[in-house]
Amino acid sequence: MFIIGPFLIVGWISFSRTSATIKDEVGKTMLQLVKQNHATMENTLSSVRDKTVTFLDNHFFSNPKQFAFWTHIDSISALSEADTILDRWSTDGTEYAIFMENTSNQPFPLNALYKKQGLIYLDNSTGYPGWVQQTQAEKGAGMLRLATSSNGQPTITFTRSILHPEKYDQSIGFLAVSKLEVLLNKNLVSVQLPEHAGVYLFDDLDELLMKSGAADMELSELPEDLRNQASGYYFGETNNQKDLYAVSYEFNFHTRLIYKIPLQSIMGKQTSFQQLIMVMLAIYLLLVLLFVVYLLRNIIKPLARLVMFTRVYELGKPFDFGKESSRTRSDEFGLLYTAFIRMTARLNESIEENYGMKIKQKEQELNTLHSQITPHLLYNTLDSIYWYALESGNHDVGGMVKDLSKLLRIGLSRGKSVIPVSEELEHVRAYIRLQMKRYPGNFEVFWDIDEKLDTVKMPKVIIQPLVENAIFHGIQSMDGEGQLWVRVKCKEAEINIVVEDNGFIPVNLEKLRMIVSGEIDDKGYGIRNVHQRIQLHYGDPYGLTYLPREGGGLIATIIIPL
Repeated sequence: MFIIGPFLIVGWISFSRTSATIKDEVGKTMLQLVKQNHATMENTLSSVRDKTVTFLDNHFFSNPKQFAFWTHIDSISALSEADTILDRWSTDGTEYAIFMENTSNQPFPLNALYKKQGLIYLDNSTGYPGWVQQTQAEKGAGMLRLATSSNGQPTITFTRSILHPEKYDQSIGFLAVSKLEVLLNKNLVSVQLPEHAGVYLFDDLDELLMKSGAADMELSELPEDLRNQASGYYFGETNNQKDLYAVSYEFNFHTRLIYKIPLQSIMGKQTSFQQLIMVMLAIYLLLVLLFVVYLLRNIIKPLARLVMFTRVYELGKPFDFGKESSRTRSDEFGLLYTAFIRMTARLNESIEENYGMKIKQKEQELNTLHSQITPHLLYNTLDSIYWYALESGNHDVGGMVKDLSKLLRIGLSRGKSVIPVSEELEHVRAYIRLQMKRYPGNFEVFWDIDEKLDTVKMPKVIIQPLVENAIFHGIQSMDGEGQLWVRVKCKEAEINIVVEDNGFIPVNLEKLRMIVSGEIDDKGYGIRNVHQRIQLHYGDPYGLTYLPREGGGLIATIIIPL
């Protein structure tokens, strides 16, 4: 009674309201509805405006290269690329178009490229569209106008000037987004109005941009105060029919949204509708009361018991539900009880598994310590061979053993994946010395290293595979004419690592690219491994590329961030 009583009293008071009061409330309600609908449409238009700002930032003002592309289109392919970019932005039903002033620099006839959308060159000989001068007056702010679409039909269009990035008082063209009614109609569809009602959207020039409904209206039907940038509602009479006008004015785009609703469709069955509401309210409140009772008996109490079970449960100890475990409940709480029992059992199993995993982890650590003995033994053995070779007078073999020891030591690097640039270059020098002893007099090596990068960290063993490929596939058999260059330079925020050779054997660069990218996986494991490790470290913009060298040979370039 305490729940139902107040609602019934409020309903009875509402039922006793006079017709004038109800009309006033309906007017306020419709005013709020039209304001909300108008705000939704304004948000849609704001999104379009923001999207045009993003478009101009990305394609005109982000960098001089983009600006130069749009202002110096001098080929059919460039024009096609511009149209393609605009098509990609026209994915929500709207159409993006850029109007540029004809500079007479295009290497193609203007009349052969006459279009209704995409990149369009304005021809002063045939006259500019009417909105051009109005858009220029806005100085880049943008405006909403009724224009002609690509199929010749009237369309709502948002236009804004494209200002010169260095001369804001100079306009170099216009951006136009048409067919906005596609988006705005979605906002109107969400509003269900009575039969014979109409929705009308006007701009600041009192042009009818769009309407929904069969009825027509003129702004002269409104009183003077609602025709001057004001919001409100008004009850008027036209053609012996009383109508409710709900008007919303927004200053962002200077638009006016009007609902025109026949009063008869609202007030015709007022009394019977309110009685039906009262009956439905009473039934609803009764159902609510029954639901509260059901909630207390069948949900709250079982839930409280389940909370109590969770409090007394201890990790690692089996849990006994007692009488609850023997109950056969087919509802959600039965599933919760069963799930709780399974959860406790799984937690106990997880604790045991975790204990076993810790034991295995200790065993793995011991195995790791044992595995470290083998490289250490290998280093000591190579060191012994090195000193033996020196004592025997075989300095060449001693040097090769020393270089091999460096290769292994730096290659393993105690499990580190990144090492200083100086260590990586020491690794490469040791490898090259070994190869020059293997192929004496076949090639020369030239170094160009930025010493400031010695302490910078980089992934290990990424230069040696490139040097190996240059030697074995380019210059190993050139009888003293082979040349190899290794360069490590800093360019802005990147490190450029270049391995260049003057080999004379032709190379299929496309196949080499496919090997690097992984499209061919049966060859070139070394360079593919280098490329993939760099991208795993730094991301897709970085990696390994190959270019032909002028005069013969290849240029392998690795780019990594500084």
